[in-house]
Amino acid sequence: MLIRNLFFLFSITLFAVASTVLDIFNYNPYNSGPLIFVNFYVSFCIGLAGILSLVVYYSKLKFKKDKTIHAYFWPSVRQATLISISVTLLLVLKGLKLFDWWAAVPLMVAIVLLELFFQTTSTNIKKQKNI
Repeated sequence: MLIRNLFFLFSITLFAVASTVLDIFNYNPYNSGPLIFVNFYVSFCIGLAGILSLVVYYSKLKFKKDKTIHAYFWPSVRQATLISISVTLLLVLKGLKLFDWWAAVPLMVAIVLLELFFQTTSTNIKKQKNI
């Protein structure tokens, strides 16, 4: 099951990175329509999420050797997805010339609070199953 998930994640990441590279080299941003920008930002977000998922997963395997390897995969995907969404939203704000620290800091705080919520929820579910 884990090998299938890793293969799927790697395949999606490969296609998203290829789409991002093709968007960078084949389209002129001054003459492109809005669909090209949507394609670029979505493929960038998916590619970054995939790369970060693999990096976070293998770094957790290297530094934490106390649990099974299956327990690290989905939390790594979740954390990498949240990071990539925040980075992509910051790039969208920068592209629209709306980026400033008063918009970036609340976005980052919201992403951190969302991750803390997920960690607390998973801990509460584990405690309820033990009762």
